Formats: sequence, structure tokens, C-alpha cells
Amino acid sequence: MVFQWFHSTAYMMDDEVGSLVEKLKPQFVTKWLKTVCEVRFDVMVMCLLPKPVEFARVGGYWDKSCSTVTQLKEGLNRILCLIPYNVISQPLWECFIPEWLEAIRTEVPDSQLKEFREVLRYFRHLFQRINTANETINFRLHNNTWIFGQNV
Repeated sequence: MVFQWFHSTAYMMDDEVGSLVEKLKPQFVTKWLKTVCEVRFDVMVMCLLPKPVEFARVGGYWDKSCSTVTQLKEGLNRILCLIPYNVISQPLWECFIPEWLEAIRTEVPDSQLKEFREVLRYFRHLFQRINTANETINFRLHNNTWIFGQNV
């Protein structure tokens, strides 16, 4: 539910209330989430998976009857809303992003892959920044397989 709150408040108007909420995120909520990640890393990973455990399926698109494609798009957007607050550490990222890529590969029809173009482009940029060897790592879907490498 906290991740859903980050996603919902990301689109608030830039007024007094929106400003107050944005101040609350780094002061309290982000610190709490980082503590949760340190104490219960496994729970944090489970909540960020494309098909999270039942207790994490609260609010937003989980309360609606929507397609798997919609669930995947909304879930990725929810993760994107956490990134500016440094909630997503590299070890956390490395645990859940392969699951997301596999879910997109196996559950999204080819005709709907274009709907993921923008968010995948952003994730590609993040892959390039996160790589610890300071080499550029790219990824793309080719013949229904994710290909990783420098010259992809």
C-alpha cells in the first residue's frame, strides 16, 4: 500500500498539500522503507515482484479487474515512482528486475510490447547507471529472449 501511495502522490498538484506530502516522503516514509529493506529484505523483494505475495496486493490496480498487461504497466510505473527517493538499492534492483523482464517476455503479447517502450527505455538508462563495472550494459528483446551486453 505504501508503494501505491508513492505512485498516487507522484501525480498530485503542485500546491500546498502536494508540497507537504513531498516533504513527508524523504523525512519519514523513505527512511521507514529503507529500514524495512534492511530488516526484511525478503519482504521488500516480494512486494516489488510483478506478481507479489497476496498481502502485498492491496490498492490501485489490485482492487480492479484489469488485464495482466495493465497490472505490469502499473507495477512498473509504481517502481519508477520509488526511484527518485533512493528506495531501490542495487541489491534490491538485481532481485526483482529479472522477474519483471521475464513477466514482460512471457505475459505480454507482441502486439502490446510497444506499450512498454517508454518505461523500458527508462529502465535501460538505469541499467547503464547501476552497472558496478562502469561498463555500459544494454538489453533488448530479440526472438522472445532478453539479450544483455555491451553492443546490443
